[in-house]
Amino acid sequence: MEIRQTESGKEGRFTLYENEEPAGFIKYEWNSNGNLNATGTFVDEKYRGQHLGENLFEQLINFARQNDVKIFPICPFVVKEFEKHPELDDFLE
Repeated sequence: MEIRQTESGKEGRFTLYENEEPAGFIKYEWNSNGNLNATGTFVDEKYRGQHLGENLFEQLINFARQNDVKIFPICPFVVKEFEKHPELDDFLE
C-alpha cells in the first residue's frame, strides 16, 4: 500500500492506495493560525480491520512534526487516537 498527500488551497489529505485503488484517507484543513484541523477519516469496508486508519493517523502526525504545527482534532477517529496515545499530546492544539 502507498500513501499519497494532496493539497488544494487550505485543504489536504493523505490517501492510502492499494494497486492504484483508494482504500482510505484522512483529511485536514489549514487553520488561520497555521495549524491543522483534522476533519475526517475514512477506510473502505473491504480494507477495515487492517489498522489502516492508524497508519493514516501516523502519517498526519509525521506531517505535523515535519512542519512544526499542532493538530486540532475535529474527526472522532482522530480524537480517539489522541486519547489512546497521550504521548502525542504535544501535537494537540
